[in-house]
Amino acid sequence: EARSLPRLCFRLRHRAIAAAARMAGSPKADRENGGIKRDVSCWIAALRTHYLVLLIFTVIVYFPRLCLSYLVFFLAQSLRLIARIFGLETNRPVQNRRILVVTDYLPPQTHGIAIRCAAYVKHMRAQGHEVVVFSTADDASRETSFDHPNIPAVVNPFNLKNRIGYNPGVKLAWFLGAHSWDVVHVFFPSLIGSFVLTTCSWRRIPVYCSHHVEMNMFAHEHVPFAPVVKFGMFTYNMIGKWPAIKWGTLNAAPTLVFARDHLGKEHEENLRRVPSGTHDVFTPKMDNSNERQEVRSKRFGVQDDKTKVILMVQRLSGEKGTERIFPALKPRDGGSGTGTVDAVLVIAGDGPSRAALELEAKKRKLNVVFLGNVPHHDLPKLYRAADCFVTMSLSETFGLTCLEAMMCGCPGVVPYCPVFNEIWDERIPKTWRYSINEKSFECTGLYKAIAAAQDGGREWLEKNPVKMTWKMAADELLTHYEQCISMNSKKRQMLKDFVAFADHCLRVALCALVATWVLQKYYYKPLRRFFRTYGLDIMP
Repeated sequence: EARSLPRLCFRLRHRAIAAAARMAGSPKADRENGGIKRDVSCWIAALRTHYLVLLIFTVIVYFPRLCLSYLVFFLAQSLRLIARIFGLETNRPVQNRRILVVTDYLPPQTHGIAIRCAAYVKHMRAQGHEVVVFSTADDASRETSFDHPNIPAVVNPFNLKNRIGYNPGVKLAWFLGAHSWDVVHVFFPSLIGSFVLTTCSWRRIPVYCSHHVEMNMFAHEHVPFAPVVKFGMFTYNMIGKWPAIKWGTLNAAPTLVFARDHLGKEHEENLRRVPSGTHDVFTPKMDNSNERQEVRSKRFGVQDDKTKVILMVQRLSGEKGTERIFPALKPRDGGSGTGTVDAVLVIAGDGPSRAALELEAKKRKLNVVFLGNVPHHDLPKLYRAADCFVTMSLSETFGLTCLEAMMCGCPGVVPYCPVFNEIWDERIPKTWRYSINEKSFECTGLYKAIAAAQDGGREWLEKNPVKMTWKMAADELLTHYEQCISMNSKKRQMLKDFVAFADHCLRVALCALVATWVLQKYYYKPLRRFFRTYGLDIMP
């Protein structure tokens, strides 16, 4: 039944969206009906499969498993105490850093958070640091003895390729209690952050909390019932965000504007911009001299260099706003649209909105090519072959695809919004920017921005290259870790002194007990007889 869920969701969504498209009389009605049908079909699919049972099961076992995790943690702490009493060395100083990463996001997931997390780990390990990763899933072909993809998890009903960790599990609890760590990095959103933060607070381990999703926007996008959204957000704040603010040493986000909005301006001194980058394969240098022509003909269906190609790389879901570009495109013969941008639109990505987008593009008679999911290592060729890159999303906390395009020399057309303003205001020309009305989602200046990017955009990037690699990002992240360690050093030293004093007291008490037992067992009676021989009755 679990295996049939993706197919069931797809069939229900596809049928509902197709029916909505046939019933609707206008593009606006088409989008509204398609969205309603899609949401209803998703909820029906969730109810008709094992998710309802799984939800009940999760609620029932959550607290017992959480209690078991705390029990294992304190058992590990007790064993460390016994080891110290008997003189075994713990928490010995080393030259490298011992880093524990806790995340729900790793490949084979294809979104930006998974790519970011895997890149951090790879480059920090390359520098000799001990980086142990606990996750809900991992790429088995790249798994090492430092990777533990066994956090108890359930499938995300809104993104079937992702898993949500709902409990820390025994193994993570043991590692938190028994091993020594210089810093712990928790990727949010996470439902087990409160456990990690409380246990680290107990041991005075610095915690670096990085937040990567605009929860308020996504919650309202995926769940249509306001009371459910409010309850869900309150629950997440209680077990995720508020503990991060309370016990996290540093809180970070891809942009400071998002960090302030998500966590509060009053915590400004403990907020950081989590570093971002791309892989080294994202460069303007082509693999061979015919690469551009081959990609344009085989992947884009374009046989000449005169035809302009606009590229979009994103997950196809409602919050990304992919359909907002359709009115700007010039339709083929017989189309009723009024768009003036004469170009082929190529969309790389997949998701729940793909069927609706395909129907919309077909109805408008637009020249749109849907590539589906493209392996990450194949994206540079697409960027180098396109004439410009466009994103319509206002929900990004960074937007790695924009950076990937720029690194490959493909000019990016991005909207004005607080996040993109912080990242791109000083890096790209203002003429590549446009505005999106947040209420009507109408685009202003999109035509001119696309034209400006296509006309001399690559030449501009050759003279003003954008360079942000994951190695650079990992180096900067390590400096954030050092700040965490420094900020927490006083608390940790106080705990270390207290533990050393307690260890000495316990050793003295243990030695006294042993000495008393030995005296009572082997020396008490002979001494009493000796004193009584000389008339001294001083021992009872």
